[in-house]
Amino acid sequence: MEKARLERIHKLSRPFWASFIIGAVSLLIFAAFLVNALDRQAITSSERVMGSILGERLDRLSELTLEYAYWDEAVDRLINKFDEDWIDTTFIEYIYSDLGIIGVHVLDGENADLLHIFEDYRADGSSMARYGPDALKLINRARRTKDNEAPIPSTGFLGSTSDLFLASAIQMATYDAEKITSTDHVMMFTRKMDQTGLADLGEKFQLPGLQVTTDAPTYFQAHWPIRTEDGTILANFVWNPVLPGQQLLAPLAIGLIIVYGGMMIAARAFLKQATQMVSALEKAKVRTERAKELLAHQANTDALTGLGNRWSFEQALDELSAQADGTKEFALACFDLDRFKTINDTMGHETGDEVLKFVGETLSSLTFSQDKVFRLGGDEFVIVFGLNDKGRVMTVTKEAIAILSQRITINGHSCQFGASAGIAYSTEPVNLLRRADTALYASKKKGRGQATVYIPDSTDTSAQRLPATETL
Repeated sequence: MEKARLERIHKLSRPFWASFIIGAVSLLIFAAFLVNALDRQAITSSERVMGSILGERLDRLSELTLEYAYWDEAVDRLINKFDEDWIDTTFIEYIYSDLGIIGVHVLDGENADLLHIFEDYRADGSSMARYGPDALKLINRARRTKDNEAPIPSTGFLGSTSDLFLASAIQMATYDAEKITSTDHVMMFTRKMDQTGLADLGEKFQLPGLQVTTDAPTYFQAHWPIRTEDGTILANFVWNPVLPGQQLLAPLAIGLIIVYGGMMIAARAFLKQATQMVSALEKAKVRTERAKELLAHQANTDALTGLGNRWSFEQALDELSAQADGTKEFALACFDLDRFKTINDTMGHETGDEVLKFVGETLSSLTFSQDKVFRLGGDEFVIVFGLNDKGRVMTVTKEAIAILSQRITINGHSCQFGASAGIAYSTEPVNLLRRADTALYASKKKGRGQATVYIPDSTDTSAQRLPATETL
């Protein structure tokens, strides 16, 4: 019973736990989505910052290149007459030391080095070999400026992951109030992107771990592609941006654990209370059912003897009437005690009650399981036989009269009272008690300790007429 009740409670709680789990999973998914969205937004913003930084640096470099290449004195001092003092003062002592330009290069129309300055000295060898094949592509793009028009700088990345440069190239030209005069020479400035510069850049603009690498970035890293002149990705700037979602994850997880822990505790307390309530209701239901059964039993049972009472007897007759088919004959024996009033008057009602209990026990001991014994009230008892075996009916009746006629001792009193009986048979159960009473009356009239069988008279059409009887 208890196990079945618990299983029922668990079954009823399944929708709650399912909703609880679905809610928890949904909230976790939402939290994961929120964390991921915040992190992706932070990565995107960081990449935009990096793009702006690089764009600003290339723009600044192109402005410097344009300033020096689109200058009459530069054309005069470099192309018309190669003024080494002016070159040392202008490029080595100022541009390198003050502006951080590491490379200054001037190439003639055949792309031969006219000037090759790297760091703080004029170097030997080809300047283009230092930067790789993309340097000539940048130079050639700078030459696309139409003659005698304002030169347009060409900017980009040169070198490799271990030796990376920002570069800007421009076709040199002069101008006066009336016209622009182009030359076939190109000036190129470069600025190195070394690890020290990247570290300073990362610290200044909150780009931790900024580095140049050919490895693909991880999901939580930001990157900016380094493209060559033809659009090929040479490498990537990769760094580890500050991720607010990751920072929020720990307190969010703790908060969720606290919230769901509290909800779990509350849910378990609620289910415990519900279980106790259901258990109490079940017990109350059992008590109610037992009370109903007890009331029903009391309503159908004689309180003194425990036998069926008159109400129960009438129900039994109704059940027999439902089985009647006009041919099946039913049997009933009605008993009435002799000299019972004398026992009550001389020995007291308590002794009389014990006599009634003794009679009920005697009749019950003589019957079969299909028979039913009733006390209709006072000292009147009835046996309704389940099977119409006239021989057994007669035998039970005679044995009952014989036993009840013997002297017995009850409550210290020697009692002898006896009994009379009336027996009736009928295919209509509703007639049994009336006929048995008639037979019992005949027994009393003939003398005590008698049993009489009701014999119907074919001319009997009135309940008041006394039919013939047969005394056993």
